[in-house]
Amino acid sequence: MHINKRQKIAVAVMDNLIWIIVAVSLVIFSLLSERFFTVFNFVSILPRVAALALLVIGQSFVMLTGNFDLSAESTLGLTAMVGALLVAPAASGGAGIMMNPAIAILVMITIGASIGLFNGLMITKMRMNNLLVTIAMLILLRGVVLVVSPGRSVGQLGEVFSWIGSGFLFRIPAEGRVIGVSASLFFVLLMFFIAHVTTRYTQFGRNLYGIGSSLEAAESSGIKTDRVVIFAYIISGVCAALAGLIAAGRANAVQGSFGSGWIFQVQAAAVVGGISLAGGRGSMIGALGGVLFWGILESGLSIMQASPYTINIFRGSVLLLALLLDTLKNEYLRNVLLRQALMNSKIGIADRHF
Repeated sequence: MHINKRQKIAVAVMDNLIWIIVAVSLVIFSLLSERFFTVFNFVSILPRVAALALLVIGQSFVMLTGNFDLSAESTLGLTAMVGALLVAPAASGGAGIMMNPAIAILVMITIGASIGLFNGLMITKMRMNNLLVTIAMLILLRGVVLVVSPGRSVGQLGEVFSWIGSGFLFRIPAEGRVIGVSASLFFVLLMFFIAHVTTRYTQFGRNLYGIGSSLEAAESSGIKTDRVVIFAYIISGVCAALAGLIAAGRANAVQGSFGSGWIFQVQAAAVVGGISLAGGRGSMIGALGGVLFWGILESGLSIMQASPYTINIFRGSVLLLALLLDTLKNEYLRNVLLRQALMNSKIGIADRHF
């Protein structure tokens, strides 16, 4: 398909609109509060939403194929609870095993990958609806979390978990004080870099976009679509487990409701970042912008001491904005494709309604 220069510019603006939104939100909150525009606040924006960022990465892989994983928040909750039970002392709600943290983390990742594998198999091999399967798993896994939970918070997760969630790689002097650059910030940026390289420069990444654009065309071209979709769900499960690790380490405690209600924030951040609900469009760079915007929103409203109800209003508004942007983008691209097809046909644009 040939797209003229003006159309290319319009598509590029749509694909990178999130960065305009990020810039505008930075300016607005900086004008509203002097405490927002500080180095200390800026280096804490991404760590504040580090767990959410990892969920967005996993969700983006699945959404690129035209599917969804609504079970991710419960996968986070289950893996976090299991990890906490394995490493915490009995006096703090743990199982008293006091397992080596490295082994506990491997167990968490294995559980996340297994959940993703199960979701993928149900959706591809059993041909079950991806929304219904993952909603069922969302409910089922939350029930499992509550069953294995001791009925109270599991705390004292140890130095390893705490360092991963809230520790610092190094500290720098700024604004007359020492500011720590967190390990979670580095980890999130590293994960986004790996995800970007994977989706943009590997055959697997191209297959993700191909399946999301047209499943039938992807199958006709020889892509093993089931295998790719299954692996995308496994990635989502692993990312949810890593998100559980960071969230548990940051709080140094896990409850039965851990991660509950996060999935809509994940969807909003991914879609406002340009990951299309229809599949086949978007980038991890845009998804990072969506996470950054969500972090700016959370940080700015927190500094302004907004009530939880006000914050929920903004969260819902962001989700609506994301849906609107996705709809407008898809409609524009559909019109571009239709116009180009009619220009190349014998019917012509003037007769396109007949």
